Amino acid sequence: MRRVFDEYRALSDDVLRPDEPKVSKFLEAMKKSLSKKDNWTFWLPYVLTLDLCVKCGTCAEACPVYTASGRKEIYHPVYRSEMLRRVYKRYFTLTGKIFRGLVGAKDLTEEDLNAMAEAVWRCTICRRCAYVCPLAIDNGVITREIRKMLDAIGISPDELKENGTRTQIKAGNATNTPTEAFLDMIEFIKEDIEDEKGVEVEIPVDKVGADYLVINNAGDYIAFTETVMGIVEIMNYAGVDWTLNSPETGINDVVNYGLFYSDTEFVAVAKAHLETLKRLKPKVVVIGECGHAYDSFKFFYKAIFKDDMPFEVTSITELTDKWIREGRLKVDPEKNPEPVTFHDSCKWGRCAGIYEEPRRILKAVCKDFREMYPNREMSYCCGGGSGFAIMNKDDFLKFRMETYGKIKAEQIKATGAKIVATICANCKGQLREVINYYNLPVKFMGVSELVANALVYD
Repeated sequence: MRRVFDEYRALSDDVLRPDEPKVSKFLEAMKKSLSKKDNWTFWLPYVLTLDLCVKCGTCAEACPVYTASGRKEIYHPVYRSEMLRRVYKRYFTLTGKIFRGLVGAKDLTEEDLNAMAEAVWRCTICRRCAYVCPLAIDNGVITREIRKMLDAIGISPDELKENGTRTQIKAGNATNTPTEAFLDMIEFIKEDIEDEKGVEVEIPVDKVGADYLVINNAGDYIAFTETVMGIVEIMNYAGVDWTLNSPETGINDVVNYGLFYSDTEFVAVAKAHLETLKRLKPKVVVIGECGHAYDSFKFFYKAIFKDDMPFEVTSITELTDKWIREGRLKVDPEKNPEPVTFHDSCKWGRCAGIYEEPRRILKAVCKDFREMYPNREMSYCCGGGSGFAIMNKDDFLKFRMETYGKIKAEQIKATGAKIVATICANCKGQLREVINYYNLPVKFMGVSELVANALVYD
C-alpha cells in the first residue's frame, strides 16, 4: 500500500480505494452533515467547532499523539480539523464559493481526501484537547464527523464495520461466537472458578425478568476471560438475582463500534440491543468492563431511545463499589499484595465521570494502590480507544506504540507498580501490547479480577 498521509496505513487499499474518484460523493455527504435536521445529535458542537477555533494551540500540548511524535505538525489536532475546515470554507460558505482566495481555500482533490481519510484514524477521540480548550472546541467531534462522511461513501475500517457492527448484528456478537460455543465457554468458566476457589457458582443464562442482566464485551470471553470470571464471582457472592444472555436472545455483546465512526451503524446496533432487552425484561442492565458501551447505553441510548428503555443502566464497577461500601462484598486487601496502579479510560472518565468508584474499589481490595500521573480528567489515552486496539494492519501497531503507547509506558514505569488495572476491554488490549512492546515487568488486570482475588469466603 502506498503512503497517502504518513508512513502508516489504517485503511486497506480495498477500503480506501485511493485511485477511485470520491470527492463529489464526499461533498454530498458533507452537505448532509451540515444540515441540522439530518445531524441533530451533533450539529451544534460540530458547526461551532468549524467556525470558532482561534488556533491558539492549547489543544496541541494536551494531545498525546502530537507530543509523543516529537510535535510533528501533521499530528496537531488543529491540523487534522483544518483539513475539513478548508473544505467547509471553500464549498459551504458564501465567501468561499464566490471569493475562495479570500478564505485561503482550494478545491478538494482526491489526494487531499485520501490523506484526510487516513488522518482521522490517527486520533482516538480521547477529548483531552476539548477538556483544555478555552472555547470548548471539540476536535473529536470533527474527527468523528469526517468518519461518518467517509462511511457514507463506503470507507470505514473493516475491523469496525464488516468484522464489527455487521458481524455483531448478524451473529449476535462481534466475535461471531454461536450459542453452543458461548455456553461451552460459560461451562468452562464455572468449572475453573469452582476448581480454583473451591466454591460453587451458578451462571444463569437467558433468564427472563432477572433483577440484573450483565452484558460483557464479547471479546472478554475469549481474550480476557479472567475479567468475566471476576464478574461471575462478584454476582454470585452478592447473592442477587442475575443472568447473562446468549446469542439465542439476540445480541449478547455490549459493544457498539458504530459510536466510533457511523450514526447509521450505531443506531442499527442500538436497536438490536433494545430488541434483545425487550425479550429479557431485566430491571437493571449491568455493563461489564467496556467504556464505550457504558457511554452508549447510559447516555446516547437514553437520549435517543428514552421511551424504549424501561430499565436502569449501571456498570459492574458502580455495583461493586456500592456492594463493598455496604459490606455485601467482604474483601481482604492482603490477598492482592503487589503494588497496583489504575489507568483512567477516556470513555469511563472524561465521557462518563467514573473516577472515584474504581479507586475506592482498588484501595479496598489491594494492599498498595499507587496513582498514575496525570490522572482523572487529565489522564492520557492509552491508544486503544476508538477501535484502535483491534487495528493492526500495515505497521499500525507501531504507530499506536510509538505515540500513545510511549507515554503510557512511561507513566506506568514511574509508579513502580507490578499491576496496571483498568475497566475497559480496549484499554486491556492496548496495555497488553504496550507491556510487550516496551518489555515492562508489569501485568494488566481488570478491576473485577482483583476484586474476586480479594473476596473472603467463610
